Amino acid sequence: MRPQRRLWQGYATLLGFWLVLLGLDVGHGIARASPPDSTLLLPEVMDSIRQAYPLIIAALADQRSAQGELQAARGGFDPMLRVRGDASPIGAYPNGRFDLVLEQPTPLWGASAFAGYRVSVGEFPDYDGKLVTNQYGELRAGVAVPLLRNGPIDRRRATLQRAEASLRLADASLGEARLLALRSGGSRYIDWVGTGLRRQIAQSLFDLAKTRDAALSVRVQRGDIPAIERVDNQRALWQRQGLLVSAQRGIELAALELSLFLRDEGGQPVVVREVRLPTLLPPPDRSDFGAPERVAADQKTAQENRPELRRLAQQRRQLEIDRELAKNQLWPSADLSASVSQDFGPPGYPRDKTVLDFSLSLDIPTLNRAARGRLAQTEAALQKFLAQQRLIVDRVNLEVADVHSQLAQAIRRIELAQREHDVAVQVESAERAKFELGESTLLQVNHREQATFDAALRRIDALVEYHRAKIAYEAILGREG
Repeated sequence: MRPQRRLWQGYATLLGFWLVLLGLDVGHGIARASPPDSTLLLPEVMDSIRQAYPLIIAALADQRSAQGELQAARGGFDPMLRVRGDASPIGAYPNGRFDLVLEQPTPLWGASAFAGYRVSVGEFPDYDGKLVTNQYGELRAGVAVPLLRNGPIDRRRATLQRAEASLRLADASLGEARLLALRSGGSRYIDWVGTGLRRQIAQSLFDLAKTRDAALSVRVQRGDIPAIERVDNQRALWQRQGLLVSAQRGIELAALELSLFLRDEGGQPVVVREVRLPTLLPPPDRSDFGAPERVAADQKTAQENRPELRRLAQQRRQLEIDRELAKNQLWPSADLSASVSQDFGPPGYPRDKTVLDFSLSLDIPTLNRAARGRLAQTEAALQKFLAQQRLIVDRVNLEVADVHSQLAQAIRRIELAQREHDVAVQVESAERAKFELGESTLLQVNHREQATFDAALRRIDALVEYHRAKIAYEAILGREG
Protein backbone atom coordinates (compact mmCIF):
# COMPACT_ATOMS: atom_id res chain seq x y z
CA MET A 1 0.00 0.00 0.00
CA ARG A 2 2.94 2.37 0.42
CA PRO A 3 3.42 2.89 -3.34
CA GLN A 4 -0.31 3.61 -3.61
CA ARG A 5 -0.11 6.03 -0.67
CA ARG A 6 2.81 7.84 -2.30
CA LEU A 7 0.85 7.91 -5.56
CA TRP A 8 -2.11 9.47 -3.77
CA GLN A 9 0.18 12.00 -2.13
CA GLY A 10 1.55 12.85 -5.58
CA TYR A 11 -1.96 13.27 -6.89
CA ALA A 12 -2.85 15.54 -3.99
CA THR A 13 0.28 17.63 -4.49
CA LEU A 14 -0.37 18.03 -8.19
CA LEU A 15 -4.04 18.79 -7.57
CA GLY A 16 -3.14 21.43 -5.00
CA PHE A 17 -0.63 22.98 -7.38
CA TRP A 18 -3.31 22.98 -10.07
CA LEU A 19 -5.78 24.74 -7.81
CA VAL A 20 -3.17 27.33 -6.84
CA LEU A 21 -2.49 28.03 -10.50
CA LEU A 22 -6.18 28.53 -11.11
CA GLY A 23 -6.86 30.33 -7.84
CA LEU A 24 -7.82 33.98 -7.38
CA ASP A 25 -6.01 36.31 -4.99
CA VAL A 26 -8.51 38.91 -3.80
CA GLY A 27 -5.82 41.16 -2.39
CA HIS A 28 -3.90 41.62 -5.63
CA GLY A 29 -4.38 42.90 -9.13
CA ILE A 30 -2.77 41.17 -12.08
CA ALA A 31 0.04 39.15 -10.55
CA ARG A 32 3.12 41.14 -9.63
CA ALA A 33 6.40 39.31 -9.33
CA SER A 34 9.10 40.67 -7.06
CA PRO A 35 11.73 41.15 -9.80
CA PRO A 36 10.43 44.05 -11.90
CA ASP A 37 11.45 42.46 -15.19
CA SER A 38 10.07 38.97 -14.52
CA THR A 39 6.36 39.73 -14.88
CA LEU A 40 4.83 41.93 -17.53
CA LEU A 41 2.11 44.11 -16.03
CA LEU A 42 -0.65 45.94 -17.86
CA PRO A 43 0.62 49.48 -17.00
CA GLU A 44 3.89 48.73 -18.79
CA VAL A 45 1.98 47.81 -21.93
CA MET A 46 -0.15 50.95 -21.67
CA ASP A 47 2.93 53.16 -21.26
CA SER A 48 4.53 51.56 -24.29
CA ILE A 49 1.40 52.23 -26.35
CA ARG A 50 1.31 55.89 -25.36
CA GLN A 51 4.97 56.40 -26.21
CA ALA A 52 5.59 54.35 -29.34
CA TYR A 53 2.39 53.03 -30.97
CA PRO A 54 2.55 54.07 -34.66
CA LEU A 55 -1.07 55.23 -34.98
CA ILE A 56 -0.63 57.55 -31.99
CA ILE A 57 2.56 58.92 -33.55
CA ALA A 58 0.60 59.47 -36.77
CA ALA A 59 -2.11 61.32 -34.82
CA LEU A 60 0.58 63.50 -33.26
CA ALA A 61 1.77 64.35 -36.78
CA ASP A 62 -1.80 65.33 -37.68
CA GLN A 63 -1.84 67.57 -34.63
CA ARG A 64 1.36 69.29 -35.75
CA SER A 65 -0.15 69.67 -39.21
CA ALA A 66 -3.20 71.37 -37.68
CA GLN A 67 -0.89 73.71 -35.78
CA GLY A 68 0.76 74.60 -39.08
CA GLU A 69 -2.66 75.18 -40.64
CA LEU A 70 -3.54 77.55 -37.79
CA GLN A 71 -0.27 79.43 -38.21
CA ALA A 72 -0.97 79.77 -41.95
CA ALA A 73 -4.48 81.09 -41.22
CA ARG A 74 -3.10 83.66 -38.80
CA GLY A 75 -0.79 84.71 -41.61
CA GLY A 76 -3.84 86.16 -43.33
CA PHE A 77 -3.64 89.01 -40.81
CA ASP A 78 0.04 89.70 -41.32
CA PRO A 79 0.86 93.28 -42.37
CA MET A 80 1.65 93.72 -46.06
CA LEU A 81 4.23 96.19 -47.31
CA ARG A 82 3.78 97.28 -50.92
CA VAL A 83 6.31 99.32 -52.85
CA ARG A 84 5.83 100.68 -56.37
CA GLY A 85 7.89 102.89 -58.61
CA ASP A 86 6.84 104.39 -61.98
CA ALA A 87 8.84 106.45 -64.42
CA SER A 88 8.11 108.17 -67.75
CA PRO A 89 11.51 109.67 -68.75
CA ILE A 90 10.52 110.42 -72.34
CA GLY A 91 7.30 112.06 -73.45
CA ALA A 92 5.27 115.21 -73.17
CA TYR A 93 5.29 114.97 -69.38
CA PRO A 94 8.50 113.35 -68.14
CA ASN A 95 8.00 112.31 -64.50
CA GLY A 96 8.70 109.74 -61.84
CA ARG A 97 6.66 108.40 -58.94
CA PHE A 98 7.42 106.33 -55.82
CA ASP A 99 4.72 104.87 -53.60
CA LEU A 100 5.06 102.85 -50.36
CA VAL A 101 2.09 101.58 -48.35
CA LEU A 102 1.75 99.33 -45.29
CA GLU A 103 -1.61 97.52 -44.96
CA GLN A 104 -2.81 95.80 -41.79
CA PRO A 105 -5.95 93.59 -41.91
CA THR A 106 -7.73 93.18 -38.57
CA PRO A 107 -10.31 90.70 -37.25
CA LEU A 108 -12.49 93.63 -36.07
CA TRP A 109 -15.54 93.54 -38.35
CA GLY A 110 -13.25 92.99 -41.33
CA ALA A 111 -11.68 96.44 -40.98
CA SER A 112 -8.22 97.12 -42.38
CA ALA A 113 -5.87 100.03 -41.75
CA PHE A 114 -3.15 101.43 -43.92
CA ALA A 115 -0.37 104.00 -43.80
CA GLY A 116 1.82 105.13 -46.67
CA TYR A 117 4.21 107.57 -48.20
CA ARG A 118 4.46 108.76 -51.80
CA VAL A 119 6.47 111.29 -53.70
CA SER A 120 6.49 112.45 -57.31
CA VAL A 121 8.86 114.50 -59.48
CA GLY A 122 8.56 115.99 -62.97
CA GLU A 123 5.60 117.26 -64.93
CA PHE A 124 2.05 115.91 -64.94
CA PRO A 125 -0.98 116.76 -67.06
CA ASP A 126 -3.85 118.54 -65.34
CA TYR A 127 -6.02 115.44 -65.32
CA ASP A 128 -3.33 113.60 -63.29
CA GLY A 129 -3.07 116.32 -60.70
CA LYS A 130 -3.67 113.90 -57.85
CA LEU A 131 -0.35 112.25 -58.64
CA VAL A 132 1.55 115.45 -57.83
CA THR A 133 3.09 115.84 -54.36
CA ASN A 134 5.13 118.52 -52.71
CA GLN A 135 8.88 118.21 -52.78
CA TYR A 136 9.20 116.06 -49.64
CA GLY A 137 6.27 113.85 -50.50
CA GLU A 138 3.00 112.96 -48.85
CA LEU A 139 2.16 110.92 -45.75
CA ARG A 140 -1.25 109.30 -45.57
CA ALA A 141 -3.20 106.90 -43.32
CA GLY A 142 -6.68 105.52 -43.32
CA VAL A 143 -9.10 102.73 -42.51
CA ALA A 144 -11.60 100.71 -44.56
CA VAL A 145 -14.63 99.03 -42.99
CA PRO A 146 -17.09 96.66 -44.74
CA LEU A 147 -20.59 97.43 -43.49
CA LEU A 148 -22.54 94.42 -44.84
CA ARG A 149 -20.79 91.74 -46.87
CA ASN A 150 -17.50 90.66 -45.22
CA GLY A 151 -18.45 92.57 -42.05
CA PRO A 152 -19.63 89.96 -39.52
CA ILE A 153 -17.45 87.34 -41.23
CA ASP A 154 -15.20 87.15 -44.25
CA ARG A 155 -13.09 84.48 -45.89
CA ARG A 156 -9.97 85.43 -43.92
CA ARG A 157 -11.68 85.16 -40.53
CA ALA A 158 -13.59 82.03 -41.60
CA THR A 159 -10.29 80.39 -42.51
CA LEU A 160 -8.86 81.31 -39.10
CA GLN A 161 -11.90 79.97 -37.23
CA ARG A 162 -11.83 76.75 -39.24
CA ALA A 163 -8.12 76.33 -38.48
CA GLU A 164 -8.78 76.82 -34.75
CA ALA A 165 -11.50 74.18 -34.95
CA SER A 166 -9.11 71.92 -36.89
CA LEU A 167 -6.56 72.11 -34.08
CA ARG A 168 -9.17 71.15 -31.50
CA LEU A 169 -10.34 68.42 -33.88
CA ALA A 170 -6.78 67.09 -34.15
CA ASP A 171 -6.51 67.05 -30.35
CA ALA A 172 -9.73 65.02 -30.18
CA SER A 173 -8.52 62.67 -32.93
CA LEU A 174 -5.32 62.11 -30.96
CA GLY A 175 -7.36 61.18 -27.90
CA GLU A 176 -9.52 58.89 -30.03
CA ALA A 177 -6.46 57.13 -31.47
CA ARG A 178 -4.97 56.76 -28.00
CA LEU A 179 -8.17 55.26 -26.55
CA LEU A 180 -8.51 52.82 -29.43
CA ALA A 181 -4.88 51.74 -29.14
CA LEU A 182 -5.08 51.32 -25.37
CA ARG A 183 -8.26 49.28 -25.69
CA SER A 184 -6.80 47.03 -28.40
CA GLY A 185 -3.42 46.68 -26.67
CA GLY A 186 -5.03 45.97 -23.30
CA SER A 187 -7.20 43.28 -24.87
CA ARG A 188 -4.15 41.70 -26.53
CA TYR A 189 -2.40 41.68 -23.17
CA ILE A 190 -5.34 39.94 -21.47
CA ASP A 191 -5.45 37.40 -24.31
CA TRP A 192 -1.75 36.73 -23.82
CA VAL A 193 -2.20 36.20 -20.08
CA GLY A 194 -5.16 33.94 -20.81
CA THR A 195 -3.08 31.73 -23.12
CA GLY A 196 -0.49 31.38 -20.37
CA LEU A 197 -3.13 30.27 -17.90
CA ARG A 198 -4.54 27.78 -20.42
CA ARG A 199 -1.07 26.37 -20.96
CA GLN A 200 -0.67 25.96 -17.18
CA ILE A 201 -3.88 23.96 -17.04
CA ALA A 202 -2.80 21.82 -19.99
CA GLN A 203 0.59 21.29 -18.33
CA SER A 204 -1.08 20.17 -15.08
CA LEU A 205 -3.29 17.73 -16.97
CA PHE A 206 -0.28 16.32 -18.79
CA ASP A 207 1.71 16.01 -15.54
CA LEU A 208 -1.14 14.01 -13.98
CA ALA A 209 -1.04 11.48 -16.81
CA LYS A 210 2.76 11.36 -16.74
CA THR A 211 2.90 10.73 -12.99
CA ARG A 212 0.18 8.11 -13.26
CA ASP A 213 2.05 6.36 -16.07
CA ALA A 214 5.02 5.74 -13.79
CA ALA A 215 2.74 4.35 -11.08
CA LEU A 216 0.81 2.20 -13.55
CA SER A 217 4.08 0.76 -14.86
CA VAL A 218 4.86 -0.54 -11.37
CA ARG A 219 1.35 -1.96 -10.92
CA VAL A 220 1.44 -3.70 -14.31
CA GLN A 221 4.78 -5.31 -13.43
CA ARG A 222 3.29 -6.53 -10.15
CA GLY A 223 0.22 -7.88 -11.96
CA ASP A 224 -2.22 -5.64 -10.05
CA ILE A 225 -3.82 -4.34 -13.27
CA PRO A 226 -3.84 -5.47 -16.89
CA ALA A 227 -1.30 -3.92 -19.25
CA ILE A 228 -4.06 -2.39 -21.38
CA GLU A 229 -4.74 0.07 -18.56
CA ARG A 230 -1.28 1.56 -18.96
CA VAL A 231 -1.68 1.59 -22.75
CA ASP A 232 -4.88 3.59 -22.35
CA ASN A 233 -3.11 6.00 -20.02
CA GLN A 234 -0.33 6.44 -22.59
CA ARG A 235 -2.99 7.26 -25.17
CA ALA A 236 -4.27 9.97 -22.83
CA LEU A 237 -0.68 11.09 -22.27
CA TRP A 238 -0.08 11.70 -25.99
CA GLN A 239 -3.46 13.38 -26.32
CA ARG A 240 -2.66 15.75 -23.48
CA GLN A 241 0.76 16.45 -24.89
CA GLY A 242 -1.01 17.51 -28.09
CA LEU A 243 -3.15 19.88 -26.04
CA LEU A 244 0.03 21.24 -24.50
CA VAL A 245 1.53 21.87 -27.95
CA SER A 246 -1.64 23.69 -29.02
CA ALA A 247 -1.54 25.79 -25.86
CA GLN A 248 2.10 26.65 -26.60
CA ARG A 249 1.14 27.78 -30.08
CA GLY A 250 -1.51 30.00 -28.51
CA ILE A 251 1.10 31.68 -26.31
CA GLU A 252 3.43 32.33 -29.23
CA LEU A 253 0.65 33.76 -31.39
CA ALA A 254 -0.63 35.98 -28.56
CA ALA A 255 2.92 37.24 -27.91
CA LEU A 256 3.31 38.16 -31.58
CA GLU A 257 0.00 40.05 -31.58
CA LEU A 258 0.97 41.80 -28.35
CA SER A 259 4.28 42.89 -29.89
CA LEU A 260 2.39 45.35 -32.11
CA PHE A 261 1.64 47.31 -28.94
CA LEU A 262 4.69 46.51 -26.80
CA ARG A 263 7.69 48.35 -28.26
CA ASP A 264 11.20 49.29 -27.25
CA GLU A 265 12.67 52.78 -27.06
CA GLY A 266 13.35 52.72 -30.79
CA GLY A 267 9.73 51.87 -31.56
CA GLN A 268 10.48 48.29 -32.62
CA PRO A 269 8.03 45.50 -31.65
CA VAL A 270 9.09 43.40 -28.66
CA VAL A 271 8.03 39.73 -28.55
CA VAL A 272 7.67 39.24 -24.82
CA ARG A 273 9.26 36.18 -23.21
CA GLU A 274 7.13 33.51 -21.57
CA VAL A 275 8.97 33.99 -18.29
CA ARG A 276 7.14 37.29 -17.95
CA LEU A 277 3.69 35.70 -18.00
CA PRO A 278 1.54 36.44 -14.92
CA THR A 279 0.28 33.35 -13.14
CA LEU A 280 -3.26 34.51 -12.39
CA LEU A 281 -5.97 37.04 -13.19
CA PRO A 282 -7.71 39.05 -10.49
CA PRO A 283 -11.30 38.33 -9.52
CA PRO A 284 -14.14 40.50 -10.86
CA ASP A 285 -15.38 43.58 -9.07
CA ARG A 286 -18.62 43.05 -7.24
CA SER A 287 -20.13 46.11 -8.85
CA ASP A 288 -23.63 47.13 -9.89
CA PHE A 289 -23.02 46.65 -13.60
CA GLY A 290 -26.29 46.63 -15.50
CA ALA A 291 -28.21 48.74 -12.99
CA PRO A 292 -30.28 51.36 -14.89
CA GLU A 293 -28.99 54.23 -12.72
CA ARG A 294 -25.38 53.19 -13.29
CA VAL A 295 -25.95 52.80 -17.03
CA ALA A 296 -27.52 56.27 -17.31
CA ALA A 297 -24.69 57.87 -15.32
CA ASP A 298 -22.06 56.15 -17.46
CA GLN A 299 -23.82 57.23 -20.66
CA LYS A 300 -23.59 60.83 -19.50
CA THR A 301 -19.92 60.36 -18.62
CA ALA A 302 -19.20 58.85 -22.03
CA GLN A 303 -20.86 61.73 -23.84
CA GLU A 304 -18.76 64.19 -21.85
CA ASN A 305 -15.45 62.35 -22.27
CA ARG A 306 -15.48 60.51 -25.58
CA PRO A 307 -12.98 62.21 -27.92
CA GLU A 308 -14.89 61.31 -31.08
CA LEU A 309 -17.84 63.34 -29.80
CA ARG A 310 -15.51 66.30 -29.28
CA ARG A 311 -14.20 65.72 -32.79
CA LEU A 312 -17.73 65.73 -34.15
CA ALA A 313 -18.45 68.99 -32.32
CA GLN A 314 -15.49 70.63 -34.08
CA GLN A 315 -16.53 69.25 -37.45
CA ARG A 316 -19.98 70.68 -36.85
CA ARG A 317 -18.42 74.02 -35.95
CA GLN A 318 -16.54 74.07 -39.25
CA LEU A 319 -19.74 73.43 -41.21
CA GLU A 320 -21.50 76.20 -39.28
CA ILE A 321 -18.68 78.60 -40.15
CA ASP A 322 -19.09 77.71 -43.82
CA ARG A 323 -22.82 78.36 -43.55
CA GLU A 324 -22.31 81.72 -41.85
CA LEU A 325 -19.87 82.76 -44.56
CA ALA A 326 -22.23 81.62 -47.33
CA LYS A 327 -25.11 83.59 -45.78
CA ASN A 328 -22.96 86.68 -45.46
CA GLN A 329 -21.95 86.51 -49.11
CA LEU A 330 -25.62 86.97 -50.07
CA TRP A 331 -25.52 90.52 -48.75
CA PRO A 332 -24.63 93.55 -50.88
CA SER A 333 -21.16 94.98 -50.49
CA ALA A 334 -21.08 98.36 -48.73
CA ASP A 335 -17.56 99.48 -47.90
CA LEU A 336 -16.81 102.70 -46.03
CA SER A 337 -13.29 104.11 -46.02
CA ALA A 338 -11.70 107.19 -44.51
CA SER A 339 -8.21 108.56 -45.00
CA VAL A 340 -6.14 111.58 -44.06
CA SER A 341 -3.11 112.86 -46.01
CA GLN A 342 -0.53 115.61 -45.60
CA ASP A 343 2.08 116.93 -48.07
CA PHE A 344 5.42 118.35 -46.95
CA GLY A 345 7.86 120.82 -48.45
CA PRO A 346 7.57 123.41 -51.21
CA PRO A 347 5.82 124.69 -53.20
CA GLY A 348 3.34 124.87 -50.30
CA TYR A 349 -0.21 126.02 -50.96
CA PRO A 350 -2.54 124.48 -51.89
CA ARG A 351 -1.12 120.98 -51.32
CA ASP A 352 0.23 121.74 -47.86
CA LYS A 353 -3.29 121.54 -46.47
CA THR A 354 -4.36 118.44 -44.56
CA VAL A 355 -6.86 116.45 -46.59
CA LEU A 356 -9.59 114.24 -45.11
CA ASP A 357 -11.36 111.89 -47.53
CA PHE A 358 -14.41 109.64 -47.10
CA SER A 359 -15.78 107.15 -49.59
CA LEU A 360 -18.66 104.71 -49.73
CA SER A 361 -18.87 102.04 -52.38
CA LEU A 362 -21.83 99.76 -53.07
CA ASP A 363 -21.82 96.47 -54.93
CA ILE A 364 -25.31 95.02 -55.32
CA PRO A 365 -25.49 91.57 -56.93
CA THR A 366 -28.46 90.83 -59.13
CA LEU A 367 -29.26 87.11 -59.30
CA ASN A 368 -26.52 86.10 -56.84
CA ARG A 369 -26.79 82.46 -57.87
CA ALA A 370 -23.25 81.58 -56.90
CA ALA A 371 -23.75 82.63 -53.27
CA ARG A 372 -27.19 80.98 -53.10
CA GLY A 373 -25.78 77.76 -54.47
CA ARG A 374 -22.95 77.72 -51.90
CA LEU A 375 -25.45 78.36 -49.10
CA ALA A 376 -27.63 75.46 -50.26
CA GLN A 377 -24.57 73.19 -50.32
CA THR A 378 -23.44 74.12 -46.81
CA GLU A 379 -26.94 73.75 -45.34
CA ALA A 380 -27.35 70.31 -46.92
CA ALA A 381 -23.90 69.26 -45.66
CA LEU A 382 -24.78 70.43 -42.14
CA GLN A 383 -28.10 68.58 -42.13
CA LYS A 384 -26.36 65.41 -43.28
CA PHE A 385 -23.72 65.77 -40.60
CA LEU A 386 -26.29 66.34 -37.83
CA ALA A 387 -28.07 63.13 -38.79
CA GLN A 388 -24.78 61.21 -38.71
CA GLN A 389 -23.85 62.82 -35.40
CA ARG A 390 -27.17 61.75 -33.88
CA LEU A 391 -26.47 58.16 -34.91
CA ILE A 392 -22.99 58.24 -33.36
CA VAL A 393 -24.36 59.63 -30.08
CA ASP A 394 -26.96 56.85 -30.03
CA ARG A 395 -24.21 54.32 -30.75
CA VAL A 396 -22.17 55.58 -27.80
CA ASN A 397 -25.19 55.11 -25.53
CA LEU A 398 -25.66 51.62 -26.96
CA GLU A 399 -21.99 50.76 -26.36
CA VAL A 400 -22.31 51.77 -22.72
CA ALA A 401 -25.41 49.62 -22.25
CA ASP A 402 -23.80 46.72 -24.08
CA VAL A 403 -20.57 46.74 -22.07
CA HIS A 404 -22.62 46.83 -18.85
CA SER A 405 -24.49 43.75 -20.05
CA GLN A 406 -21.22 42.08 -21.03
CA LEU A 407 -19.63 42.77 -17.63
CA ALA A 408 -22.68 41.62 -15.68
CA GLN A 409 -22.93 38.38 -17.66
CA ALA A 410 -19.18 37.76 -17.47
CA ILE A 411 -19.32 38.02 -13.68
CA ARG A 412 -22.21 35.56 -13.67
CA ARG A 413 -20.27 33.21 -15.98
CA ILE A 414 -17.27 33.31 -13.65
CA GLU A 415 -19.46 32.37 -10.68
CA LEU A 416 -21.04 29.46 -12.57
CA ALA A 417 -17.71 28.27 -13.98
CA GLN A 418 -16.22 28.35 -10.48
CA ARG A 419 -19.05 26.21 -9.14
CA GLU A 420 -18.71 23.81 -12.07
CA HIS A 421 -14.97 23.54 -11.48
CA ASP A 422 -15.39 22.88 -7.75
CA VAL A 423 -17.88 20.10 -8.44
CA ALA A 424 -15.71 18.65 -11.20
CA VAL A 425 -12.75 18.45 -8.83
CA GLN A 426 -14.87 16.62 -6.26
CA VAL A 427 -16.18 14.14 -8.83
CA GLU A 428 -12.65 13.60 -10.18
CA SER A 429 -11.30 12.88 -6.72
CA ALA A 430 -14.11 10.44 -6.01
CA GLU A 431 -13.61 8.67 -9.33
CA ARG A 432 -9.89 8.33 -8.67
CA ALA A 433 -10.59 6.85 -5.25
CA LYS A 434 -12.97 4.31 -6.83
CA PHE A 435 -10.27 3.41 -9.34
CA GLU A 436 -7.79 2.72 -6.58
CA LEU A 437 -10.35 0.44 -4.97
CA GLY A 438 -10.89 -1.37 -8.25
CA GLU A 439 -14.46 -0.10 -8.64
CA SER A 440 -13.79 2.10 -11.68
CA THR A 441 -11.71 2.13 -14.82
CA LEU A 442 -8.93 4.36 -16.03
CA LEU A 443 -11.21 5.45 -18.87
CA GLN A 444 -13.62 6.89 -16.33
CA VAL A 445 -10.79 8.60 -14.46
CA ASN A 446 -9.54 10.19 -17.68
CA HIS A 447 -13.07 11.28 -18.46
CA ARG A 448 -13.41 12.98 -15.06
CA GLU A 449 -10.02 14.65 -15.42
CA GLN A 450 -11.00 15.90 -18.86
CA ALA A 451 -14.23 17.33 -17.40
CA THR A 452 -12.21 19.18 -14.74
CA PHE A 453 -9.86 20.43 -17.45
CA ASP A 454 -12.77 21.72 -19.54
CA ALA A 455 -14.34 23.43 -16.51
CA ALA A 456 -11.03 25.11 -15.70
CA LEU A 457 -10.76 26.36 -19.28
CA ARG A 458 -14.28 27.77 -19.16
CA ARG A 459 -13.38 29.54 -15.93
CA ILE A 460 -10.30 31.09 -17.54
CA ASP A 461 -12.32 32.05 -20.63
CA ALA A 462 -14.88 33.80 -18.42
CA LEU A 463 -12.12 35.68 -16.56
CA VAL A 464 -10.51 36.74 -19.84
CA GLU A 465 -13.88 37.91 -21.16
CA TYR A 466 -14.48 39.92 -18.00
CA HIS A 467 -11.09 41.66 -18.11
CA ARG A 468 -11.42 42.42 -21.82
CA ALA A 469 -14.83 43.92 -21.10
CA LYS A 470 -13.39 45.94 -18.21
CA ILE A 471 -10.76 47.44 -20.52
CA ALA A 472 -13.47 48.16 -23.09
CA TYR A 473 -15.59 49.74 -20.35
CA GLU A 474 -12.88 52.27 -19.50
CA ALA A 475 -12.36 53.12 -23.17
CA ILE A 476 -16.09 53.45 -23.87
CA LEU A 477 -16.36 55.93 -20.99
CA GLY A 478 -13.48 57.89 -22.52
CA ARG A 479 -11.03 57.12 -19.74
CA GLU A 480 -7.48 56.16 -20.62
CA GLY A 481 -6.84 54.44 -17.31
